[in-house]
Amino acid sequence: MNAVIIRNLRSPGAAGTWNTGLQYLFQRNFDGYVAILDDDDEWDTDHLLQCEMACQGGEAEVVLSGLRLVKDGVELPREPLSSVCRDDFLAGNPGWQGSNTFAKLHTLMRVNGFTDGMPSTNDRDLAVRLLSLPDLKVAFTHRMTSTWHIDSQEDALSSPGSSQKRDGLTQFLSMHGHLMTPEILANFKSRSRNIFGIEMP
Repeated sequence: MNAVIIRNLRSPGAAGTWNTGLQYLFQRNFDGYVAILDDDDEWDTDHLLQCEMACQGGEAEVVLSGLRLVKDGVELPREPLSSVCRDDFLAGNPGWQGSNTFAKLHTLMRVNGFTDGMPSTNDRDLAVRLLSLPDLKVAFTHRMTSTWHIDSQEDALSSPGSSQKRDGLTQFLSMHGHLMTPEILANFKSRSRNIFGIEMP
């Protein structure tokens, strides 16, 4: 495997870094799938193989595999995703994050990749924009193949009460609030308060 280290040429943060990588591949006419691994997560040894096997010979534009949640060394109960819809990600996140993102570069570029400068909530923002495509084809591995170590770093973007999380949720609401029904908005605010300790206006 060849490793290429490139400097982030976009906005500081995860979104700009990922977009720099996507642009690097796009400029080299890459025609395939992009897989992301966050720095506090890990893949099973067969994660990429399982995603490749589920991609239906390249027909699927996004393949979603299960992401375990591990907190203080203990795995929390969770089932792998078997279906997704946009409303799920407007209200919360049922299990699509950076480290189980496996998508065609062409499809990611259709929605202009990640939102440059967004301090957190990048996974939900990407999911909402991709699932807004009317013809998106999504496949599932129906297996747990990656692991998210919750709160393994003090500066994690998902840390409860952090300024990054507050700013990300605020930007997310500003961008996608018009898509929310009153019920979805209430669930969004409840989740922000109960999980992240953040009161949304």
